[in-house]
Amino acid sequence: MLDKSIREIERERQGLQAQEKKLNVEIKKSAKQGQMGAVRVMAKDLIRTRHQIEKFYKLKSQLQGVTLRIQLVNAPSSAVAAPAAKTKVAQAEVTGNEDSGMINCCTRG
Repeated sequence: MLDKSIREIERERQGLQAQEKKLNVEIKKSAKQGQMGAVRVMAKDLIRTRHQIEKFYKLKSQLQGVTLRIQLVNAPSSAVAAPAAKTKVAQAEVTGNEDSGMINCCTRG
């Protein structure tokens, strides 16, 4: 679900970047024609567009961070249980109960 949102944000950002390029062309064209009022309005719109693009970059990175956190929380329990199993095996070796430690360790996991 978050990946879909990230893709949508990316699409929207790309659309805004295309709009920014068009505005640059229109501003130059209007400036050559001497329409300074229109140039000012378009320049303000260009600034707003750039701010929106920055916001989309920030939002995308925040969503990617949330996705990473969710993946870490949902990490397989075997990755967490593996070090515990190693410890049990090592303790069994120290006490001399290699066979029973190994059996107990492997049957639980």
